[in-house]
Amino acid sequence: MRESFLYSPPFGAMNDPMEAFYETGGPGDRIVEAMLGPAAGGLQHLYGLLSETIDRFALVSFAGTFENLPMWAYYASNFAGMCLEFDTDQLTIGDFQNETLRPVTYAHKALSPLSVADMAPDRLEEAIIARITRKRAEWSHEKEWRYVTGEVGRKHYLDDALRRVFIGPRAREDYVTTVCDVLDRRPVEVLQGEIKGFELTFRTIKPARPIGECERIGAGIFDDEEIYGPEALSAFFGSSYEAFLEACRRTAARPNMEKFAGIDLSTDRDAAAYVWTVYRLRNGRDVYDKRYFDRRLRLLPRRA
Repeated sequence: MRESFLYSPPFGAMNDPMEAFYETGGPGDRIVEAMLGPAAGGLQHLYGLLSETIDRFALVSFAGTFENLPMWAYYASNFAGMCLEFDTDQLTIGDFQNETLRPVTYAHKALSPLSVADMAPDRLEEAIIARITRKRAEWSHEKEWRYVTGEVGRKHYLDDALRRVFIGPRAREDYVTTVCDVLDRRPVEVLQGEIKGFELTFRTIKPARPIGECERIGAGIFDDEEIYGPEALSAFFGSSYEAFLEACRRTAARPNMEKFAGIDLSTDRDAAAYVWTVYRLRNGRDVYDKRYFDRRLRLLPRRA
């Protein structure tokens, strides 16, 4: 699990005018244009299509800590907004599924313009990502990470992917009340900041609800008597089998858990069992998550 923090003002904002900067048309393109002659206009058309695609991308930016004071000033309405703490391992189960959280690189110069050489299928994606996850060195204190997603709009995630909400010390009282009311029946702790001298500290104003008291989004269906091949799983886990069943029950108790699509020994990974879970997001969409475990009930790395 990696914790990541999203600073959020009451109303969205972006400060850096050089955000996600890129250009098209490298020096080497002149040779290509000379070779193509009148047909070179098609190259500019291609760049136009590429720019239209890139401009539709959405960036979702995270920081590595909630204690970065300039971040509260830049992105949280001068300490009047909030900072959201996520478990990024769980965050990938929702609308960020199959997306990669990438570290931002910092430099004094932008990368060269995208050129024909970058258009090769095996390098175009990374060439684009490298440019829109790059910022000037003056912003390096942010230690930023980014999702680059293919669609602008709301992103839904599991309720318990959001762990804590930190509200700034300058937030309006009605704003604080609204946040606590919205998150009342979720497993999310809400904290509010206080200024003491040169220190910003936080105190809990709403504890995280125990999972059993949270609002359910999914049906939470699990019957250990319906596991396919329980004898084989019991033999595989040995003395860890009961602990495995308890882990399944804990998964079923999660607010968004709908049902298990499969629990069995793996046929594509040696010495592994899998749990294939269906979760229901708050927009009504079902998402699937498949996890593999070894005999000692250790979670195995996800496959690329």
